[in-house]
Amino acid sequence: MFTPPRRRAWRALCVSCFLVVGVGVSRGSDEPKALFDGKSLSGWTIENGGRFSVREGLLHLDRGTGWLRSDKTYADFTLILEVRFNEARANGGIFVRTGATSHDDENGWPNNGYQVQCMDATDVEHPLGTLIHYGASDFEQVYDAAKIEALKEPAGKWNRLEITCRGEHLAVKLNGTLITLAQGIAKRSGHVGLQGELGPLDFRTIELIEH
Repeated sequence: MFTPPRRRAWRALCVSCFLVVGVGVSRGSDEPKALFDGKSLSGWTIENGGRFSVREGLLHLDRGTGWLRSDKTYADFTLILEVRFNEARANGGIFVRTGATSHDDENGWPNNGYQVQCMDATDVEHPLGTLIHYGASDFEQVYDAAKIEALKEPAGKWNRLEITCRGEHLAVKLNGTLITLAQGIAKRSGHVGLQGELGPLDFRTIELIEH
């Protein structure tokens, strides 16, 4: 699934994505819709005992597992999140185009979709901002690990992620810069969500632009 960040592969997939669907490009005329109101978990459902709560205007993940699922489903969109890791190497995730069903195990994560890694680390198999499949079919992916390391803000500071899905393509920006491109995404719609994976994280912005 994971392709090393070779320059030629990166350029080839960039050309494919941008020429076919303009993936990763936010259009200024599109108005984002807030999926998190800063007051409640309205519009969301906690799955499998996920430890999600709202306090002081932030959506807080207090370790634990399970996940937080949007009540609505989406097809082509840009999902915008601001996330803060509350300790070094804190771990979570962002689900996109994900089914409502979950694995019947101790973690209770989705079993039909994709996850964009949301971990305060770049020296791991799946660095921040890269794509992982959760029961959905495989895909091609390239990412720039050195760029991710240079762009990532440390624990205690805010990072901005923009995840764009268009057709079979997906792109991720970290703090305004493109870091990951994927193609061959078979699942074309589903829920968005947040993963509990034992880390303490805060989210202060969750917005979505439908394309």
